[in-house]
Amino acid sequence: MDSVVLLDRPRVDLAVPRELGIHSAAPILDGDDELPAYVKRDFDSRLRIALATNLPVRGSFVVMVGGSSSGKTRSLYEAIYELVPEWDLLQPADAAELLEAKNAPPRETVFWLDELQQFLGAHPPLTSECIRALVRRGNLVVGTLWPDQYAKWTAGREDVHLLVKSAFVIPVPDALNAEERSTAEDVAKRDSRIRDALDAREAGLTQVLAGGPRLVMCWEQPPTAYAKAMITVAADAHRLGVQSPLSTALLTEAMYGYLKKHQRVPTVDHWLTEALPHATQPLYGDVRPLYEVDDGRAGTSAGYTIADYLAQHVRRKRRTEPLPHEAWQALVTGLRRPEDLRRLAAAASARLRYRYAEKALTRLAEEFGDGRAAAELVDLLVRQDRLDTALEVLRLRLHADPRDLIATRKLAQVQDLVWRVDQMRPAGRTRSAGLDPVVAEFLADGGVCDGLRRDADAGDAIAAEHLIERLVDRGHLDEIRDRADRGEPRAAEALADLYAGWGEVDRLLERAERGERAAELRLSKLRRATTRGESPESEIAGLRAEVDEGSHEAALRLCTLLFELRDEANLRAELNAGTAGAADRLLALHTALGHSALIPLRAYGLDAVGALVTQPSMP
Repeated sequence: MDSVVLLDRPRVDLAVPRELGIHSAAPILDGDDELPAYVKRDFDSRLRIALATNLPVRGSFVVMVGGSSSGKTRSLYEAIYELVPEWDLLQPADAAELLEAKNAPPRETVFWLDELQQFLGAHPPLTSECIRALVRRGNLVVGTLWPDQYAKWTAGREDVHLLVKSAFVIPVPDALNAEERSTAEDVAKRDSRIRDALDAREAGLTQVLAGGPRLVMCWEQPPTAYAKAMITVAADAHRLGVQSPLSTALLTEAMYGYLKKHQRVPTVDHWLTEALPHATQPLYGDVRPLYEVDDGRAGTSAGYTIADYLAQHVRRKRRTEPLPHEAWQALVTGLRRPEDLRRLAAAASARLRYRYAEKALTRLAEEFGDGRAAAELVDLLVRQDRLDTALEVLRLRLHADPRDLIATRKLAQVQDLVWRVDQMRPAGRTRSAGLDPVVAEFLADGGVCDGLRRDADAGDAIAAEHLIERLVDRGHLDEIRDRADRGEPRAAEALADLYAGWGEVDRLLERAERGERAAELRLSKLRRATTRGESPESEIAGLRAEVDEGSHEAALRLCTLLFELRDEANLRAELNAGTAGAADRLLALHTALGHSALIPLRAYGLDAVGALVTQPSMP
C-alpha cells in the first residue's frame, strides 16, 4: 500500500475503500471500477464478535493476519461498515500521531492501522498503554499483518510484542474453502469479475481480484532489463525490512548491480526512461508494481514503494539470493529514516555482511544519536581488534550524552580489553600485522568466555554451566572434549549431544564403553531415531515452510539441524535469507570443523556476493 494519510475524520460509511488499503479490482467490460461483490468468509462471524463484544462500554483491538491479497482488509472493511457505519474513522500517518491521541481519546472512532508493522517498527513504536487508552474509551483499533510479521511481533517480551499478543487475532486463509467457494459461485452469477477470478488457474480468487498474477507478470516478463532491475531493487529492499519509499536516485544507484555490463553503458536518465513507465503503469485502478508516494506535503514525491503482493512473491523467489554490493551501498547511504537503518543493520548482521552493518550503525550513532546502535557498533569493532576506534565511538557518544549508562559501562569494558590484549599480543606484533589467533579468540565475545573459564576452573558451577553453553553455541568441540575428559558432567552431556546430532555413532560408542552415562543415553536415543526413518530432506523442507511463515522457533531448529548435518551449503543459503540462527550455526560449524577461514569470517564476515572478507571496512 502507498503512503498512509490522515483522513479528516470522515464517517466509516463515507470512506473511500481504496484509501483504506483495499486493492482495486479488475474492471468489468463496461468500465465499472467499483468494488466487486463481497464473498462472505467463514471467519466473518468471529470477526464481528471480536469487534462488538465489549461495545458500547469498551472497544476492541483486532488484528487480521493473512498473506498479501488474501482479503483481510476487505473483510475488515465490510465488518466495520456493517457494525458502526456512522462512527468517525481515523487513519493515522504514523505511530507518533496515534500516540498523541491517547492523551485525549475521542469516542466512537475507528482507528484504521492497515499494515500494522509500520506502527510497531516506528520510532517511537506504538505502545500497549496507548491502545488500552483508546479501547477504554469505547473505540475500535483495527489492523492487518502478514503471518511472518505477526510471528515476528509476538516472538519477544518487549511492550510492543506483548501489545500484538493482546489483540483479538483473526487468521485469514489465502484460499477459499469449499463452503466459501460455493458462496462465491452464487455471487459470480451477478458479478462477472468474481466469475473470471474463480475460473483463473494461476492464483486464488482474492489474489486474482487484486491483480496478483498480473503484477507477477510485470516482474517475470518485463519489456526491458531496466524495469526488471528497478522492481527487483524495491523488492530486495522490502526483503531487508525497508519500509520507506525509495527515491529515484537510490533506485538507480542500486540498479547498477542488477544490470549486465552492456546495459550499464547508457545514461541513468535512459535507465529511468526505460524502467519507470513500466514499473509504475497502472494495470487497472490503482494497481501497479511500484507506487509513487508523497513526503507529507502536497505536490511532492518521496519515492516509490512496491505492491505488497509483488513484494511477497519476489521475496519467495529470491529468498536465498544475495544482494549486490551496489544495492547494499545505496541503501546504507541513501535511506533517511532511522527505523529503516536499524532494520538494515540487523539484516546485514544476520547475513554476516558486517561492512554494511558497520556503515548503517555508524550513521545511526552519528546522525541520529542512537546509543543502542553505538553499542552494537562497538561490539563489531571489538571483534575486529579495532579497539582504538571503539574507544573513539564511545567517547563521542558520551560527549553527546554523558548520562548514557550503557556507553559508560562499555567504555570501562573496552579499556579493560585494551589492557588485557596488550598483555597477550605477541611481542613486536602490531595491530597492522592482522588478527592474531589468540587475540581474535579472546575478542570474539569481548572476553566473556575467558572470564568464564577463569571462574569455572576456580570451582564456580554456574560459570562452568554458562561456559559450556557458549562453547556449544560456538562449536568449540576440542575444548568441550577436553573438559569432558577431565570429568565435567555438563561437558560430557554437551559432547554426547554433538556426536548424536552428527550421527557419530563410533565416537559415542567409544565413550559409552568407557562408562560415560551421557554417551550411553544419547547412543540409545540415536538408535531409536534411526528406526523411525524420517529423511532429513523432508524435515528441512517442513521447517523451511514454517520459517517462511515467520516462525522464529522453526528458524532456530532448522539452523541447528543443518549444523548437526554439517550441511554448510544449506546453512549458507539460510544465511543469505537472513534466517535467525544461521550466522551463529555457520560460525559454529567452521569452528567445529577447524576451518582456516574461521578467524576472518567471525571478525569481518562476507562481502555482498558471499566471498570471505580478510580485512576490516575502513572509512
